[in-house]
Order: sequence, then C-alpha cells, then structure tokens
Amino acid sequence: MKNIELEKALLGCILQDPSQMNVVKSWVPSHDFFYSDFNQRVWLALVKLDKTNEDIDLNTVADAINVVDTDYSPLYEITGFVDLVISPKKSEGYAKLLHSDWLRRKLDKQIHVLSKTIHDDSKETQVILEDAHTTIGNIINLQPAKKFDMISLLGKTMDSIFNATTLINTGIAPLDKVVTGMTRGEITIIAGRPGSCKTSVSANIARNLVHQGKKVVMFNREMPNTEMMKKFMAMECSDINYSNLRSNIGLKNESIAKASNIISELYDGMLYMFDDIRDMEGTFREIKSINPDVVIDDHIGLIEHDPKDRRDLRHKIGDVTRGYKWLAKAQNMSVILVSQMNRNVEHRNDRVPRLSDLAESGNLEQDAEIVVFTHYPWVSRYGDDGNSECYLQLIVAKNRYGNTNLCEVGYYGNSCLVTNSEGEAVSKANSAGSGIKGSPF
Repeated sequence: MKNIELEKALLGCILQDPSQMNVVKSWVPSHDFFYSDFNQRVWLALVKLDKTNEDIDLNTVADAINVVDTDYSPLYEITGFVDLVISPKKSEGYAKLLHSDWLRRKLDKQIHVLSKTIHDDSKETQVILEDAHTTIGNIINLQPAKKFDMISLLGKTMDSIFNATTLINTGIAPLDKVVTGMTRGEITIIAGRPGSCKTSVSANIARNLVHQGKKVVMFNREMPNTEMMKKFMAMECSDINYSNLRSNIGLKNESIAKASNIISELYDGMLYMFDDIRDMEGTFREIKSINPDVVIDDHIGLIEHDPKDRRDLRHKIGDVTRGYKWLAKAQNMSVILVSQMNRNVEHRNDRVPRLSDLAESGNLEQDAEIVVFTHYPWVSRYGDDGNSECYLQLIVAKNRYGNTNLCEVGYYGNSCLVTNSEGEAVSKANSAGSGIKGSPF
C-alpha cells in the first residue's frame, strides 16, 4: 500500500507532459492520495499551477513547492521524478494502481476504528452493523465516476455484430433458431409446471454449453448435486439408463467408466454445481469468484430471504431478478432462471402456458429478455431401439429482440436427453466415440 516510486513516476508523467494533469485529476481526490509528504507537496503545487493556468515545468513546480528551508531547492529531487517516466501516457494506469492503494489505506484505517467499536459493549450490534455499512459505503463512493467512451462502445458493438461475441447458443437447435441464442448481460427464464421437464431442459443446456467450452455455474435448489450428476452421466453414455442409476440395478461398469471419463475430461473446471447455498449473498459471492459464461439457477422460488423482510414474495423475487440483471452485466455473462408457474394453467382446457401463468409474473416477465415455457403434452413414439421419445414443446412466449414461436423437441426420459425435432439422439454420437468433441447439436 506504500508505493513511493510509483507516486514519483506518476508525478513525473505530469512534469514531462502537463496535459496528463487532465487525465490524472479524476483519480486523485485529495493530497493524502500520496503517501509521501514530499509527493503531496508536489501534487499541491501542480494543482495550484493548473488552477491558475500557469505553465507547468520543473522550475515553476519547484518554485511553487512551499519550502521552509530557503537553502533547499526541490528542483533536483523532482528532476529525478522525470527520469522514472517510461511514457507519460502511462499516467492513468499509474493513477489507477495508486488509487487502489489509497482506498486500501482508507479501509485499513476504518477497520481499526470499527474493531474498537465492536468491543464497545455499550453499543448495540445493530448500530455497529449500520456504522460498518455506512463506512464501507463511504469508501466505495470514493471511486471516480465512470467515463463514457463512444469509440470503445462502437468497437464492442461492431465486434458483437461480426463476431457474435455476445451470443451464447443453448445447443438446442430448434430453440436457437427462434431466439438466435442467449445474450451476455441478459436473463432467460425457463418456466413450467412440476413434471414439465424444465430442470432436464436446463441440464441439457448446461451440458451443451460445457461441450462448447463455456464455463457454467448451476444452483440446484430442488435437486441434490448427486442426482443432477446422474442426469449428466445418463446424457453422456447411451448405455446408461437414468432410472437404473437411481436404483443401482442393471448397471455396467464399463458404461459407468465411460461416462465418468467424459465428465472428468470435459466438465472439470467448466461446470460448478451448488445445492447448499440458500441466499442471494452466498449465490452472488460464488458467481463472482468463478466468473462463468452462464449461470443456471433452479429454481429461484426456493431462494431464502431475510426473515425480517415482511414484503410479499413478488417484491422479493423482484430483488432477485434485478440483482441477477445487474450482475449479468457486470460479469458479462448470461443468466438462466428456472421458475415455477402458478396454477392458472390447470384451469384451462388446453393447459398451454401463457406469460400471465408465471409465478410472480410481473417481475419475471419484465426483467427477462427471453421467456421459454416447457410444456409436456405426453405425445410419444418409439425409436428403432425401442427407446421411448416424448415430444416436448418449448414455447418462446417472450423474445425482446426477435420472434416468439413454439419449438417441438424430443425428450428421451431414459437418457435425460433433449433432442432436435427429428428425434436425432445425441447418445448415438456418444456411442460412436465422438461425444467428447465439440457441441452435441
């Protein structure tokens, strides 16, 4: 937290190129930004000359420094500052690093103050927590305001157009054809009634993303991680029946080994699963630590909230979706939120989901860019291998940037696989030995 040489280099950049003063000013809120007393005096001299529109050079700065000892001239010392400069254009980078050091010093000082407060038995715990929150908030507010850069924005936009850097495919071809993929920084909702395969659909998307080389975090709030892993094992090996994994009946060691090898090679370091995180604070902490491409939260209705929060569930869900929306932008990731529907759909003859059927629909519908309903009409056929494939409907009810439509896909319950509309089983590719390479669709 004490980088005296870096302070000198920063001041040297301004002495060599006075125009850097305009770049640096926003990063230096006060003279105590500099740890060294002498460097503080040099900065104050620079500020004085800049404010009065006087020339900034070695001589004017030396003259402006308040020197108590008249026999001492700071000219020699500040000349050494210039000698440290590699390029004046590095000034902002230096300022950012020093700003971080300055914030740490501020935080360290306040922590010592808070530490004394904690041991003050005369203060209530709630008051201490409020003081700590205020203190940390004040330090956070010391960060400089963000600057808008039109050229940088234009460059990012052109990159997203020509290189599709913001789009992430689900790997379910009929769905991707309608929504053109998920967008980084945005939210997709997958919703359905119990038993409509919404968890299986999200698991298939997770699998497809891993095969694409994308890093995924899953929060399994309904299903233990071990059960979710059984789904992935069934998806990765055609010889494994999911129900057999649950019952430990009719399993082949070689099939288990095959699935385990694929998961060990592809999934390690790419898929992270949590089934024991209940609140949003812990959820967001893990996401920030891992920095994934996609987050899948199944399902958000089970997230625990502060018991002191007396608001209804609609407002609490709103906090969740807004929090995820801001985090998605900050982390440049895409978020899939799995949600239940309310019972309104049960009272209609066709039982086809609508946006109004979303549990706490106002917030979910408003904050999501894409809303997909899973609808299982129980239409089935048998493939050549006798494996029953049921047709599953993915209803794109909202698409902020494109069309809405109904996608018909296949679902093999035995292998937990969602397939394309032609019933092309991914397991066939796996059994041929190609399942470890590339996207399954």
